[in-house]
Parts: sequence; C-alpha cells; structure tokens
Amino acid sequence: MRPLKLVMNAFGPFKEKVVIDFTQFHHQTLFLVSGPTGAGKTTIFDAIAYALYDDASGTSRGKDSFKSQFVTDEVLCFVELEFELAGKKYFIKRSPAQKGPGKNGKLKNWSSEVEFHHNGTVTTKINEANKEIQELLSLSYEQFKQIVMLPQGEFKKMLESNSADKEKIFRNIFQTDTIKELQSLLKDKASRLKQEIDQSESTLQQFVGMITENANEALKEAILLLDVPAIIKELSQLVESHQEKIQLLEKELTELDKTYHNNQQKIDLIAALTILEKEKELLEASTELIDAKRLGLSLTEKAEDCFEKKQQVDHIADEKKVIQKELFKENQQLAETTQHLLETEENFHELQSAYKELPNQREHLVNLKEQEKQLFEQAAKEKIRTSLVKENKEKKQRIQQLNEQIIIDESQLKEQEHKLQEIQQAKTSIMEKQREASSLQQEHYQTKIQQTVLMEFSGYLTKKIMKHKEFQEIEHRFTQIESHYQEQRLSYNRNIAGILATELEKEKECPVCGSLHHPAPAKLGEDTVSKETLEELEGQKNEVGKQFDRISIELKGLSEAIQASEIQLGIQQRELPDEQIKIEQRLAEESEQQDKLTETLKALQKDIDNEEMVEKERQATALQVREEESKIQVLKSAVQHNTKRIDELKVEIDTIVTKLTTTSLVEIQVLINENTNEITRIEERYSQAQEKKSELEKAQTQYQTSTKAFEKQLSTLIDREVDTKEKFIGQLAVSQLDDTFEKYLMEEEVKQQQIEEISAFDKKNWLNQTNLLEKKSMLEKEGTNQPIEIYDMRNQEIERERKVSKEQQRELIGTEKTVQSTLSQIQLNYQAQKGGQEEYLLYKELSEMANGSKETDYISFERFVLGIYFEEIIEAANTRFSQMTIDRYALIRNKEKTKGAGPKGLDLDVFDNYTGMKRSVKTLSGGESFKASLALALGLSDVVQNHSGGVSVDTLFIDEGFGTLDAESLDSAIETLFELNQRGRLVGVISHVEELKTRIPIHIEVTKSSRGSQATIKM
Repeated sequence: MRPLKLVMNAFGPFKEKVVIDFTQFHHQTLFLVSGPTGAGKTTIFDAIAYALYDDASGTSRGKDSFKSQFVTDEVLCFVELEFELAGKKYFIKRSPAQKGPGKNGKLKNWSSEVEFHHNGTVTTKINEANKEIQELLSLSYEQFKQIVMLPQGEFKKMLESNSADKEKIFRNIFQTDTIKELQSLLKDKASRLKQEIDQSESTLQQFVGMITENANEALKEAILLLDVPAIIKELSQLVESHQEKIQLLEKELTELDKTYHNNQQKIDLIAALTILEKEKELLEASTELIDAKRLGLSLTEKAEDCFEKKQQVDHIADEKKVIQKELFKENQQLAETTQHLLETEENFHELQSAYKELPNQREHLVNLKEQEKQLFEQAAKEKIRTSLVKENKEKKQRIQQLNEQIIIDESQLKEQEHKLQEIQQAKTSIMEKQREASSLQQEHYQTKIQQTVLMEFSGYLTKKIMKHKEFQEIEHRFTQIESHYQEQRLSYNRNIAGILATELEKEKECPVCGSLHHPAPAKLGEDTVSKETLEELEGQKNEVGKQFDRISIELKGLSEAIQASEIQLGIQQRELPDEQIKIEQRLAEESEQQDKLTETLKALQKDIDNEEMVEKERQATALQVREEESKIQVLKSAVQHNTKRIDELKVEIDTIVTKLTTTSLVEIQVLINENTNEITRIEERYSQAQEKKSELEKAQTQYQTSTKAFEKQLSTLIDREVDTKEKFIGQLAVSQLDDTFEKYLMEEEVKQQQIEEISAFDKKNWLNQTNLLEKKSMLEKEGTNQPIEIYDMRNQEIERERKVSKEQQRELIGTEKTVQSTLSQIQLNYQAQKGGQEEYLLYKELSEMANGSKETDYISFERFVLGIYFEEIIEAANTRFSQMTIDRYALIRNKEKTKGAGPKGLDLDVFDNYTGMKRSVKTLSGGESFKASLALALGLSDVVQNHSGGVSVDTLFIDEGFGTLDAESLDSAIETLFELNQRGRLVGVISHVEELKTRIPIHIEVTKSSRGSQATIKM
C-alpha cells in the first residue's frame, strides 16, 4: 500500500482543507514531518489510519475528537485518501459522527459515513467497507500499527514485552488463533472428561452406599471391597428372588378376591329381596288414599274450565267501565281546549301588527352600532398614537446611551490592538532568541558528546590498567598450571605400560600385543598419575587458557579503542586530564548562557501565551462595537417609522370625528340597548303566541279523534259481553256443575304436588313388581339357601387374609424397586466410568502436550510455532541492528529455563560483542532501545511480507524516537531508512531533530496559529 493523496477537512488542529500530494515527491520517497509540539504532525498519520481502519494511529486519540475545534458546526469534518496497491488505485472518504448543517439552515446530527471506491463499485456501509479494506491490505489494524505505522509512545512495546505479551501480538499478526482455540478445546475436553469420571465415581459410591444393611454375606463382602461386578451380580439375583415372591402373592390375592366377590354377590341379592318385599307392603297400604286424590284432581280440572269462562265475562265488564270513564274525560278536555283556542287567536292578531314594524327598528339599530364602532376605532387610534410617542422618546434615550458606550469600546479596542502589536514584536524576538538557544544547545550538545568521548577514553585507560594487572595474574597462573600439567603428563607417559598391566586378565588378549599369556607384566612407578587426574589437570589448564585468551582479546580491544580515541580527539593520553578540565569549564559557561536565555524566553513566551486571550478580547470588543452600531441603526429606523405612523394616525382620527353625530359613547350604547331589548321582547312574545296557537289547534284535533275512537270501542265491548255470558252458562251445563263450582278449585302448588304424588306412586309400584321378579329369578340361579350372616362371616375372614398378603406384596414391591433402581444406577455409572477413563487419558496427554507442561519446558504448541516466526524476525532484525550499532549488539532469543510455569519462549535478550555477554533488552539506553525497536519492527515487516503472499508493505511511518540518538547512531539509523528508500518504500518520519531537516530533503512542514494549523510540502 502506497498513499498517493491525502485530504483533511476540519480535521484535528487543521481548520481549513489540507491537501498532501505524495506524488509530488517523485523518486524521493523519504520525507520528514516537522513542526512545533501540538501543531498536528501526528494528525497526518491519524488521518491515514482513520481512512483505512476507522481508527487513529495511536491509543491516545479517539474518533470523537477528530473534528477541529477551530470550526463551527456549519463545517463538516472528513478525510479522503487515494492509494495504490499492486498497480491499482483506490479511493476512501470517511467522516466521523458530528453536528453539521441540515435543511433550511438548521443543524442536525450526522452519523459516521464512508465511501470506498474500488473496481468500479462504491461501498457505503461501514462494516462492509472495513472488511473489504482489511482483506485488500491483508493486514489487521494491530498488524498495521506494528508493521506500517509505528505510533509515538508504542515504539518499544514489542521490544520489551514479555512472552505473554508477544504471544498476543504475534497471534494477531500470524493468525495462530486456531492453534490457541485447539489448545483451549483440548484443555476443556480433558477437564470435562475428568469431571465426568469423578462424577461417575462419586455417584457410583453414593449408590453403593444406598444398599440396605440386611444384604447377604457375598454382597456385604463385595460392598466392602467395592467390587462393582460382584455387586451387580448379587443385586441382579436379589431382584429376581423378589420378583418371584411378588408373583406368588399376586396369585393368592386373585383367588381370595374371586371368593369374596361371589359371597358379596349373594349377600347383596338376599338384602335387596328383603327390602323389595317391605316396600310392596307399604305401597298396598297407600292405594286407597291415592285413588281419592285421583277423583279430586278430575273435579278440579272441570271447575278450572268454568272459572276461566267466568273470568272472561268479568274482564269485559271491567274494560267497559274504563272506556266509559275515558270517554267522559276526553269530552271535557275537548271543550276546554276549544275555549282556550278562541282566546289565543285574539291575542295573536294584536302582536302580529307590532311584529310587522320590526324591520324599521332593526335598521335604526344598525346605524347606532356603526356610530359605536367609529367611536371605538377613534379611541384605539388615540391609544396607539400615545404609545408610539412614548416609544420614540425611549428609543432616542437608548441611542444616546449606545453612542456613549461605542466611544468607550473603541478606546478599549485601540488598547487591545496595541497589545497585539507588542505580542508580535515579542514573537519576532523569541524566534531570534530560540535560534540563539538552538545554536547554543547544539554547541552544548557537541560539548557533551566530546565530554562523553573523553569519559569513554578515560574509562578505556582505567579498564586497560585493571585488565593489564588481571592479565599478569592470569599469565602467571597459566604458566604454573601449564608447567605442572607437563610434569604430570610426562609421568603418566612413563608409567603407561604399568597402567596397562594392571588391567590385564588371564586367558584374555593383551590390548597391545594380543597375546593370551602375560609372563612379565610391567610394574607401576612411585610417581604414577592416573588418567582421571591427568584429564582433570588438562581441564583446569584449558579453563585458565580460555580466561587468558579472553583477557588478551579484551586488552587488544582496549588498546585499539584507546588508539582510536587518541586519533578522534587529536590528543595523547597525558593530555587527557587537562582536556577534561577545559570541557567541564566550557559546559559550565554554556549552561549559564542557556539559563539566561531560558529566563528571557520564558518572559517572552508569557507575553505570547496571552495572544490568544487578547485576540479573543479584541474580537469580542470589535463584535460588541458592531452590534452596538447595528442596534443604533435599528433604533433610528424604528423612530423614523414611528414618527410617520403618528402623523398618519392624526389624520385618520380627524376623519372619524367628522362622520360622528355625537361624541358620547355612553349615550350611543344606552340607545343600542333600548332598541335591542324592544326588538327581542316583540320577537319572543310573537313566537310564544304563535307556538301556543299551534299547540292548541293540534290538541283540539287529537281530542276529537280520541273521542270517536272511545265511542267505537264501547260499542264493540257491549257486543262481546253478551256473547261471553252465553258461553259461561253453556260450560256449567257440560261440567254438570252449578254456581258453587269454585269450591273444587285448588292452588296450583297443591294440584301439582298431588299429580307428582300419584305419578311417583305408580312408578314405585311398577319398579317394585319388576325388581321382585328379577331378584327371585337370580336367587334361584345362585342356589342360595343359607342365611346372610354366614356369607358375611366368610367375607370378613377373606378380608383379613387379603390385608396380610397385600402388605407383604407392597413391602416386596418397594424393596424390589429400590434394589432395581440402585442396580440400574450402578450399572450406568460403572459403564460411564469405564468408557470415559480411556478417552480422558488420551485428551489429558494431548492437552498437556499442546498447552505446555514440564516435559515441553512449559512451551505451548502455539508458542512453539510463534517461536519459529520469532527466530526469523530476530534474524531479519539483526541485519539492521548490527549495522546501526557498528556490530556491537545482536538480538537473541532467551531459551533458558526460568522459575515458575508462566509463558516462556518469546523473551528477548541482547548480546554485547564488547563484553561477550548477553543481558536484558531493558538495560539498553534510550537511543539503543530506539535502534533495537526500529530494527525489530522492520524485521517483523519483512517476515510478515514473506509469509503473507497478499501483503505488500511499500510504506513505513515512524512517529518520534530519533531525539534519543547520538550523532553516530543517528547516521546509522538514517542510512537504514535510506536503504529502505532505495528499495522503493515510502518512508515518513516525525521528528524534532534539527539534523534530520538537513539530511532529509523533502519536508511536510506543519505550522500552528491561533486560527488553526497548516501543512505545506517543501522540497
């Protein structure tokens, strides 16, 4: 990925639109981003990271802070990035969630948006675009920060991180999550299987413990030994025994139930026959009473028919009386209504004459109301005119106050502008002082470097003296050990025949001549030395020899370093103390000059720091003056408008006065009320009279109609009364009853009760006769010839036997179920335990192997795979690290065993060729750490690119870190960057180091001001 053009609008400290065209660099692909602290150098990298990954380059910034604080909500924040990959061009535009312009000039909340243009299509959904970009680059956000963009403050993370931290970083970069998941799956599976086995074992012991104490001896012994197969066998036999006993008891109970049922059937038949015979006797005794009730019911039914005819006659007579009464009443109402109607018609004719005069009265009322309206309008205009006169007076007073305030504000504005001019002069002065301080700082820096070189020179001399003394001691010791070893070696050689003779055995070949006979074996001398002693002496000699060689090499290195220092400094060893004194004096003088300049700069900076506040105050004052002037113009315009309106109102009022017949509003309102009341009174009386006349006419018509209807009804009832009396007399004759028939009538409840009694008696009598015949027939079939007591005694004996057998059966069934349940659970858990044990051992071994154990030095499978990648990264990093440190340092992987069982295998050490020893990378100085971190990042980039075919790392951005390097280290670091540049990579560096400005020809210079930052390309 290589950026071609970056556009930032209202982004971070950049208020205006900033365009950075990387194609302007042509073949120069190494560039420097420079500028003061807080100007927005890192923001350029943030914009690229945000465009690609919807996030900032470091961990200290968030998307919610991207929009510039120098712009209003009317401006939208966005970033555009055009980049090239594998010969194709792509375009991304992103904007964060923000408040921005909406419709009709109103503000609205904008959500995050994205446009990703690729292969002729545009993706606008954020999640889809993020996924497509990551797949295109073949780098995740974390990989991008470790390989392409090295953020400020995170540069040394990988260098000094422990194995656990590196494991997390490399897992994401080399995508070993599947291995980690496999490790977790194996561990979880082994743990789950172990829990299942333990659970089965615990459950098995629990159910074995539930076996009853009255078990047989074989079962008790199996329980004691926890012999599960024997327990299962004994429990199975016990279940079979219980089941056989239960079946026998079930057969006995069935026979008893059959006998009991036969006896009970005979008892029930005898008892039922006895009850039926008693019931028959009672029914025969009630027959005479029931017959008397049957006769009474017959007379009652005939009397009810006669009574119904008599009621019809009485009802018609009552209805005739009611009609006659209503007819008389209607005739009276008709006469009264006719009289009232004549009186109402006379009054209506009188009111009709007054009602016809109402239009003239209404016209007069309209004229009066028009006069009232004119008087109201005159009063309203007078009120408005008075209000406008008062308002004009107040506005003129406000104009005078604003003019006085403008004079005060303009005076204050001049003072603020004068302060700003002084601040500009302070800026000019501070730039001169800063250049002077920078120059002095550079001189002081060079002096310190020279002092450091002198101290190193002095250190070399001191070390050489100490090493020379150590060399003399080791040389003397080596000479003694060498002499003693040679003596012992000579003695061993002289006695080697005797030593071989001591090892001879009869009938075995001689190792020298091969003979089986040894007639005259050699004898050992008194000064004999064993082979083991000689080897021990040789080991001591070799160890001291190694020390002698190492010290010799160190002395040679120190001599070369001293000679190089003499050439570099241009002095001899004897001149070193004088040069150190001179350097210390020069450093003191330079420090004093720096302190004075710092105080001066602080004073100037204090004035400059107030610029923004003074500028804000000036802008506020100027705005206040403009607002006051605007208010005066508005007030003057309002006064002019009000004066014109006052004149217009005077003319309108005079016009109204000429049209009025009277100027008294009260007099007009009294006349309006009198006319209105008179019109209302006439309308109401006329309406009431008209309504009353209509009601009386309607009532007269109704009474006339109802009178005729009642007369017709009365005639009809007289005819019906004669016919009904004739039918009543005929019914008495048919029923053979006289006028005393009502004595045979009964109340309905009594009648209904007698009907039910007769019906119930007939039903009982029929059932009794039927059941008697049925029971006698059944007794004859059963052959029952014994008393009921005999059968009852037999059933009581059977009941007692059934109860005993039932209790025995219930106890046996409960025992059998308990034993059967225990047996099933024991069998189930025993099989589960046997099946799970083998599987658990397999997964346990696999889990320990994958997750790391004592046998694998606690190195997991994932860390083993990552270690292979790590070795490649270290090898690639050392090609640059050795170059940057002039072959002094090399990164090495720490493979030594350490205490504890934590993650191991990915820790880093550094090997120092000067001392021949290794040590922790955390002991490196700031500059050395920067070089190691840079080398490691570049090595990681190379390895990832080699292992990931889709990854093309054509760009590298580095944020800060060069300020910790000395001149020599800076040279080697820049050479490394130029080497990357020559390979075609685009390399961007953020730094404050002045020397980089002269060494790197292309700059992106970022400047800041109170109105936001700007970025320009300088070549």
